[in-house]
Amino acid sequence: MKKELHLIRNTFGIATLLFLTSCRSTDTENTINGNGISAVSFNLIGTDYGDSGKLSGQASIGKGGIPNSENQVQRHSILVTPSSFITAELSPSLESSKVSGKASLGKNSVAVVSGNALTSGVKFRIIAYRQSNGAYHTHKDYTVGQPAEPMMLDNGAAYNIVVYSDGTTSLPEISSGEQNNIGSATVNYDNTSSDFMYQKIAFTPTNSTNTLNITLRHKVAQITTIINSGSLGNITGITGGLLTPHYSDGVVSLSSGVMTGRTTLTSGSALNFSGLNTTTATAAPVFVNADTGGNATGGFSADMTIGGVTKTISLPNSFKITPENKSNLTINLMKCGAYLGPGDTNWKQFACHNLGADTTANPFMPSAAIHGGKYQWGSNGSVAEEGSRWVSQKTDQANWGIITGWIPKIDALPDGTWSDASKTGNDPCPTGYRVPTAAQWNDIISNPSNKITALGPWTSVSNITDYDSGLLIGRGLFLPSSGWRDETTGFAKGLGITGYYASSSLSTGSTVSSLHITNSIINIVDDFRTTGVSVRCIAE
Repeated sequence: MKKELHLIRNTFGIATLLFLTSCRSTDTENTINGNGISAVSFNLIGTDYGDSGKLSGQASIGKGGIPNSENQVQRHSILVTPSSFITAELSPSLESSKVSGKASLGKNSVAVVSGNALTSGVKFRIIAYRQSNGAYHTHKDYTVGQPAEPMMLDNGAAYNIVVYSDGTTSLPEISSGEQNNIGSATVNYDNTSSDFMYQKIAFTPTNSTNTLNITLRHKVAQITTIINSGSLGNITGITGGLLTPHYSDGVVSLSSGVMTGRTTLTSGSALNFSGLNTTTATAAPVFVNADTGGNATGGFSADMTIGGVTKTISLPNSFKITPENKSNLTINLMKCGAYLGPGDTNWKQFACHNLGADTTANPFMPSAAIHGGKYQWGSNGSVAEEGSRWVSQKTDQANWGIITGWIPKIDALPDGTWSDASKTGNDPCPTGYRVPTAAQWNDIISNPSNKITALGPWTSVSNITDYDSGLLIGRGLFLPSSGWRDETTGFAKGLGITGYYASSSLSTGSTVSSLHITNSIINIVDDFRTTGVSVRCIAE
């Protein structure tokens, strides 16, 4: 008697089963025992991925049923020039993390990571192994959308049912490796399709006719790559895009579904981008056959044409690749600077980081790593002057108190040590950059094109642990509220409350001009020459 195999398109397995039209099969059977036989039909529910979040005390659900997965996001930043940088963020796919409003939120519920339903013509194989001794019993190959016969199994006998597919319209003849005892049974990964889906279910048929529901798990990582060019200009071309590493081979255990034996390394999984001539381009999702073992050895590379300029972008060792995960790799290309003229005119590049900061850190994400050192006016930032006319970021954050050897204001450096007219030999900024003038700072803060946004907690009292506040000027300049060092003793003050940024400009008498920031005030003030302040270099 023929049955029909039906496909359920509800990836949560909650809604009413939607049947596949019948599937054609091939069958190889061992001798049936004397306890009678059972006909087993299969409902293929769909596919999923393994990076689901538990809806229990171990993970929380936010609005709209989205798990709070911020702690799953991997971030990596690379400074390209002092004024431009790239960030790569690998995060769980948002669509993967969506929880159905119809899904049960019971004790053991999970946020199902959905995959695509198998389309008509796709083949999948079902193999039955006896639980009693692990021996191969029988198998059938099915085709989605074609007539199918049930699998005949011994009634009352316990089986391990293994199902797999590579998502294509063909399957090779069953191999001797698949017909081994399940403890050693294997199947080879085929890079032609790049995908591999698997499931193992313990099942004992107890009726003359039985139905077994199956959801196939993608065993290979899938990544969607998104490029954002921001203010750099439109993306008009992306060629040679690759995600690495990607292996063309592997051996899958039919007992566990775990792939090992990856030995043949390819040039990478090739990316095909759409949506060009905009500031955002998205590649078609690709499967990446690799397991970096928790190490950030995954990489991206491509030749990109942005704003009429073609450059090779390479991000080696930037993220982890984990089998079964469905992720988005978002690559942000950013430049640092601000408009000095009205109406978005006279863009001026700034260094992305404060002088002395950790330039591997994201300059737009508040952290201790981007605060930098503190410099007296006129300091050259040399090793010889460290501890007397400037302190490093490390010293600044390790020693909150008096700096022994700090030069007081009576011994301040003379006029001309820094100059508005041109970069001097004592200017501590790198080649091509200089300390900004007070006029340049004033043009920036008085320009309505540069929207000023306070970020972070901005504590009411100086806090040696508050590195999370600052001002975002426009979209290209973030200034941490890094405090200052006392002009006489070098004692640290104002962290988390305020910040002072050096200018090359003299003010009245023996004072100089500095940019002063709080969460509600940004202005130019007079300052002592020996006050230790932050330096943000501007392109010459």
